[in-house]
Amino acid sequence: MSSRTESQADLSASGRTERELSRRGVAADEPELSVTSPTREEVLRTVFSLGEQDIRTYDAVAEETGATTSELGDHLDRDRSNVNRSLKRLRETGLVTRSRRLLDEGGHVYQYYTADTESGDPMAQAVDRWRSAALDAIASE
Repeated sequence: MSSRTESQADLSASGRTERELSRRGVAADEPELSVTSPTREEVLRTVFSLGEQDIRTYDAVAEETGATTSELGDHLDRDRSNVNRSLKRLRETGLVTRSRRLLDEGGHVYQYYTADTESGDPMAQAVDRWRSAALDAIASE
């Protein structure tokens, strides 16, 4: 018998209850499937289809709230056109928003922000929608 099996057998009734309660959505008598915990980057890649540069851009927007494309490009040491492509993808996912600021000398620039959390956590909502779609995909096969 492995040490893991022995330690599970030695759990007290209260220990089992705590473990069973922590397994959301799984009945107490169902076996627990072995699942690896994803990293933040894996979640962003899987749920939002973001690439490494998109993730770096998202992090820069979070650090430099209200930054322009040029400022983000300087921060990331990347060309402005590449940053702009990442910002477009991030806006399409709903993770980033922008607002237009008029310049005193004429013209305008866009400033970028992480998604507004007043209506809840947009990442958590997207992960919940992804989870539901993933379960539907499994059930349809």
